[in-house]
Amino acid sequence: MKIISIMLVTALSFQANASLNSDSPEQPNGEFVDAVPLDRPEAIFPKQAAARGREGWVQLSYVVNEKGVVESAVVERSSGDTSFERSALNAVKKWRFKPAMQNNKPVKQCKNQVQLTFFMPEDYRGVSRPFLNRYKKIVAKIDKNDLESVPQLFHEMKERKLRNFTEDSYFWVAKARYYAAKNDRVNELRAIVRIIQFNDGHVPDEMYIAYLSRAIVLNMEQNKLKYALSLFERLSKLSGAENSVKQLAPYIDKVHELVEDDSKHIWVKGEITRSLWRHKLARNAFTISDIKGDLTSLEIRCDNHYSKYEVQPQQKWSIPASWRGCQVYIHGGKGAHFSLIETPQVKEELATKEV
Repeated sequence: MKIISIMLVTALSFQANASLNSDSPEQPNGEFVDAVPLDRPEAIFPKQAAARGREGWVQLSYVVNEKGVVESAVVERSSGDTSFERSALNAVKKWRFKPAMQNNKPVKQCKNQVQLTFFMPEDYRGVSRPFLNRYKKIVAKIDKNDLESVPQLFHEMKERKLRNFTEDSYFWVAKARYYAAKNDRVNELRAIVRIIQFNDGHVPDEMYIAYLSRAIVLNMEQNKLKYALSLFERLSKLSGAENSVKQLAPYIDKVHELVEDDSKHIWVKGEITRSLWRHKLARNAFTISDIKGDLTSLEIRCDNHYSKYEVQPQQKWSIPASWRGCQVYIHGGKGAHFSLIETPQVKEELATKEV
């Protein structure tokens, strides 16, 4: 059996536009120049997953240090199979780069995100008859609002393993419908994120647009404003999404107004579902409060800076303007939850002790 392992670099990753043969130019006025990939060995398709005809994907974040070596690689999200996660991590840790440059000196490039996707040949696409029968049974129960037995049916479907991206996509379509029927918007958004993971024909275009639009609304409701803005930008580029863009545009304008309004705080609920939680910042200052459970550390990963801190309740983190495109990563025990509050924009330097 011929196995195909394809690595897809998402739009969030700098590698998408980097040339393998680029020379480092002079950087006027301290301009930051991205690292350039030199050697990126492919991830190995796990043998057991291949033998079972399974596909998977892994999203990772990592730092490229001053020597062009990858460090601090973490799995942000995945299709759930730990064998794909191990393979992806092992591959990324072997990648080598020409380091990023600033003021004509090598510097760390700290916010790098990539998605490695493991495809099977075309013969393995589509859904199996057993999967289709279970899917129809679940959807029928949801449509009748007969929800009590649905979680067990999801468990049985998951236990039999999802074979490929098409089955995975429709599994999460059913989950999104279930959580919508339960009015559980947090888990509905989590399910939709899995559906819109790919725009590769696994679900019909009109369904993809509808769920992308719904994700924008749910992100706005949950004050995940930077995510809402980035998804709206993606939606705006899609053919056939013009009506959705027109309907959402006034609300996106209000998002921009809220971000700029220093009289208002932006509250975001956080929960550790595995080992970490991440958040794209709309502002450059925040605090953590209402902690229930164990939070072990907090990382700030920006384009040109990486720092790690202890989590101190009510401590204010103020990120310097020179740190670009920052995200927060909070590590802790599964089930821990807290509030992240984005506070008014500040110009002061970050004065929190690193660990």
